[in-house]
Amino acid sequence: MQLKKVYANKSSFRTVEFNETGLSFIVAKQKDPENKSNGKTYNGVGKSLIVNIIHFCMGSKKKNYTSFCNKLPGWEFYLEFFIGGVDYTAKRSTDNPNKIILNDEELTLTKFNAKMESVCFNIPDDISHLSFRSLFPFFIRPNKKWYVDFNGASSSYNQYQTMLYNAFLLGLDVFLAQKKYNIKKEQDRIKTLEGNFKNDELLRDFFTGNKDVTLTIVDLEEQIEKLNRNLSNFKVAEDYRDVQKEADRIESELFALNNKIILIQNNIESVNKSLNMESKTDQNDIAKVYEEANVHFSENLQKTLNDLERFYEKLVSNRKKRLLEQKNKFESEIAAKSQTANKLKNELDHLMKYLGDHQALDVFLSLSDKSAHLKTKLESLKKYQSLQLEYKEKLRDAEKIQLEQSEIAENFLAEIETEINVLRDYFRSLAKRFYPNAVAGLSVSNNDGENLQRYNIDAKIESDNSDGINNVKIFCYDMTLLFKGQNHNINFLFHDSRLFDGIDERQKAELFKIVYEEFVDSKKQYIATVNQNQLNEIKDYLEPELFQKIINDNTVLTLTDDHESEKLLGITIDINDD
Repeated sequence: MQLKKVYANKSSFRTVEFNETGLSFIVAKQKDPENKSNGKTYNGVGKSLIVNIIHFCMGSKKKNYTSFCNKLPGWEFYLEFFIGGVDYTAKRSTDNPNKIILNDEELTLTKFNAKMESVCFNIPDDISHLSFRSLFPFFIRPNKKWYVDFNGASSSYNQYQTMLYNAFLLGLDVFLAQKKYNIKKEQDRIKTLEGNFKNDELLRDFFTGNKDVTLTIVDLEEQIEKLNRNLSNFKVAEDYRDVQKEADRIESELFALNNKIILIQNNIESVNKSLNMESKTDQNDIAKVYEEANVHFSENLQKTLNDLERFYEKLVSNRKKRLLEQKNKFESEIAAKSQTANKLKNELDHLMKYLGDHQALDVFLSLSDKSAHLKTKLESLKKYQSLQLEYKEKLRDAEKIQLEQSEIAENFLAEIETEINVLRDYFRSLAKRFYPNAVAGLSVSNNDGENLQRYNIDAKIESDNSDGINNVKIFCYDMTLLFKGQNHNINFLFHDSRLFDGIDERQKAELFKIVYEEFVDSKKQYIATVNQNQLNEIKDYLEPELFQKIINDNTVLTLTDDHESEKLLGITIDINDD
């Protein structure tokens, strides 16, 4: 794929026509060279906007161009390019950004990107994440985030995706990468499920070692069996509670009645004691007392004592009669109450037998609920036991496969050592042009750690910590992907002017020498937006003739801020998309 032209449906737009091979520079001039527009907005003269328009025409997500579309209603942008001798024109409008017209065929973004993927990259089947949109930015870095790390790690990709994209473009086996990724994801899934078990209140003690799951299962089975036997012999009485209340009432009444009988019996015993008491006091006893006191009765007093004795005998006789009548009354009352008590006792015995032979419905339901709870607990433990064994087996298998895969990866890297050396040496040869005394190169190794990464891919330039080293590393890496990479049909490299910021003037001049040497006789394109002040910096390090050949002869468009007509869009507008 090589770029031919970028244009729009508005006459104010400054059409950009690229040289089909070699170098193409879009130079930005400003009245105030010190005022650099390197932020996240498409301000200034519009040089960075060219990159975003190309990505817009190449199927970038609509959400990345919200402000762009809102502030440029009615605009249509075109990108002409060719792949393998076939010419293409892609048109995308700000009014309908969900569609792209490719050679007069209207396509959704998904279908457009699928079409571009098939002609630009050799993506094998059954590989996830690899796509046209994930790989295209390695050849035309879309925004500032892409100029932080050589491998695009600071963009929206995760570590695995970053590694996968770079591995693919460097010609490494992506199936080995995906295999490790899938196995590790499965391992993580199993560990997460085990973690869920650990958080379960029922199973927590089994993880801490406080309980033995096998013994607990046996104990639960015994409890359930005993409950089931009891439930099978259970006779439910729906009136159990009513009968129980009646029995309680009768028992209370019987208790009170027996207490009354005991009180009456105590009264009878008191009567009997009174009846058994005989009076031993008579006339002779009284006389004897007085004789001992040397007192003698007269005849009249003797007569009075006789009358008194007869009165006393009559009084005792009447008292015995009353006690006997009272005793008979008590005995009759005991007989009546004892008859009632016997009747109540028989009735209570009957009710108690009924209650002994039956159980209340709520008790039955309670036991049934307990049985169901124990069965649920038993099933959970059995499931846990089964899954625990399954998880342990899967983890062992996964660990075994990971070891095998690591060995396969080691063997694979050993087999392609020559190809890796080509990548390393090309990157190193470029880096040495900037830092002759630095240890530099592109390294690829097997990652056998417990992570998602199959390969360690690193671009190294071990020199001082100047700001320009990272930019030089990006340049060398991008050149390596273009000239020595694999699995792509991209024949151009597009750099924004932010790449040149921070690079020393001499190293910056060396960079332009390199692109001139590498691209001038190749069938590939090097395109870059450059600020005039950056070109001024390299003039002292390039002979005038060479500067003419590299820069002046290959400047395809000059943008200035003298007037809005000299800017890319031909109008002044501030767009805030990143």
